[in-house]
Amino acid sequence: MVFERVKFTRKGAELKALAGRGIGYHHSSLNAKEKQLVEILFRKGFIRVVTATGTLALGINMPCKSVVFAQNSVYLDALNYRQMSGRAGRRGQDLMGDVYFFDIPLPKIEKLIKSNVPELRGQFPLSISLVLRLMLLASKGDDPEDAEAKVLSVLKHSLLAFKQPRALEMLKLYFLFSLQFLVKEGYVDREGNPMGFAGLVSHLHYHEPSNLVFVSFLVKGLFHNLCQPTRRGSKCFSQDVMERLVLVLAHLFGRRYIPAKFQDANLKFYQSKVFLEDLPEDFKAALDEYNMNVTKGFASFLLVVSKLADMKQEHQLPLSKIDFTGEECEDSQLVSHLLSCKEGRRAVSPFACLSGNSDADLLHPETPDHVTQCTIGISNISAPVLWPQRLDNQGRRMPLNAYALDFYKHGSLLGLVQDNRINEGAAYQLLKDFALTIQSISISLRELCGNEEDNVVLAFEQLSETFSEKFKKI
Repeated sequence: MVFERVKFTRKGAELKALAGRGIGYHHSSLNAKEKQLVEILFRKGFIRVVTATGTLALGINMPCKSVVFAQNSVYLDALNYRQMSGRAGRRGQDLMGDVYFFDIPLPKIEKLIKSNVPELRGQFPLSISLVLRLMLLASKGDDPEDAEAKVLSVLKHSLLAFKQPRALEMLKLYFLFSLQFLVKEGYVDREGNPMGFAGLVSHLHYHEPSNLVFVSFLVKGLFHNLCQPTRRGSKCFSQDVMERLVLVLAHLFGRRYIPAKFQDANLKFYQSKVFLEDLPEDFKAALDEYNMNVTKGFASFLLVVSKLADMKQEHQLPLSKIDFTGEECEDSQLVSHLLSCKEGRRAVSPFACLSGNSDADLLHPETPDHVTQCTIGISNISAPVLWPQRLDNQGRRMPLNAYALDFYKHGSLLGLVQDNRINEGAAYQLLKDFALTIQSISISLRELCGNEEDNVVLAFEQLSETFSEKFKKI
């Protein structure tokens, strides 16, 4: 029976009741089994009406006779419209499909129908974690030749390199920078073989750069200092130790910002503390040291890769594309003064230089991403640094949401909705991701550590079990 698959899930009973009436819903906050239930019943014809978000826009086989766009949204663009409306008209069953618009302005409808699908653009394809995973594939593959061919295919055939052939040279330099970083941090040896905590970093690749910072904390012994049992020889850890551990992990893997204005508002919270406390002093000092070391290396990389910039294009005005090198106004004192700002600047855009930005400012957290030369195809956001603070456009500090630590303390999903101002579905997904991250760390540390009585391993196993139990109850 298909309903047995969702018998103990959060929305299983509700989906079963609705399915009896031929109705279903589909959105990102449902787990995989709940989504599959709706998809299977809809394809079999037992469910006739499904309300959905953009989760049905791409990659799911659910053809239908009619599609209704029931509300206007900023996310409803030409691409999503084509993907969703393309479900109307089942191949082999319907000659035509129907698309209905409800409560959407006519100009918006006309624009959606007439607009072309946006052109696909290549994004920067590499990261340090990806390079490490490729090194793992090349060294651990059963067939070395096949593994090497796959690695080279990923490195050479990105969409960015296809659209911009000049970017291939930049990608080669970034690969060398990543390899140098991995060797320096002890993730691979000089022959390119993974070692140490390479497996743990690759397991947490979707959290870069937090995965790299976590391992740096681990290597420095900070977690061993924190994870002290209640008494000598004990395998249990106090609630205070567990909460401090969750605090550190929330800074790394649960980073969700709150608008700065909420700090000044006179809001009353009932269950949650909402604003995440700062990192403990020893962890904060270690993070500052990590960021400083990484920024030095990445700044040197930007200076090298800036030689690949197309200076003719760099000297075009950003919007009008008018060339302005200053040669036609050499006699102007103003022009001479403005052009002198470029002296000693190599990686900064000529126009960003006019605002006083220099190469030394490239990796400051408050420096905008667009100050680097646009034609080199990379900016400071590709640096694997984790800034402890973020400022809004008015220079105010944006605090981190303490949803993970708050949930660990009170175990209430409703508390996160009321106090932390997080949608119920989003809160569920965030907590699920956080629980899986802790579980992944716990398993990886157990595999890597030969000492079964290691305090850090035992602490993470206790935390993983406790947090998972709280999560399963919601």
